[in-house]
Amino acid sequence: MNIHLYLDIENLASAEEADTVGVTVEELFKEHGIESWMWVGVFHDPPKVLTSSEHGPIIITGFGSWSEQFESDVTKAIGAVAPKARIDLNWDYPDEA
Repeated sequence: MNIHLYLDIENLASAEEADTVGVTVEELFKEHGIESWMWVGVFHDPPKVLTSSEHGPIIITGFGSWSEQFESDVTKAIGAVAPKARIDLNWDYPDEA
């Protein structure tokens, strides 16, 4: 399945926490094999991390089970380094447009 992924992490406590979340997100993308599709932006004022599938859709086989695991991993990983973060994860399905 072709998908676009948008993951915005806001309500971060500091620039340092944004840096840590940025590294955490990049590691998570590598673990799930999607790092080559993803753009990660770390911002300090206000502190936030914005990501998107920048260069076209991500191709995922078995999207249903993969997405459940990915969303769980995102919640755990970010919660471990930024417990008060607000996570906004959205999927877009370009083939349905």
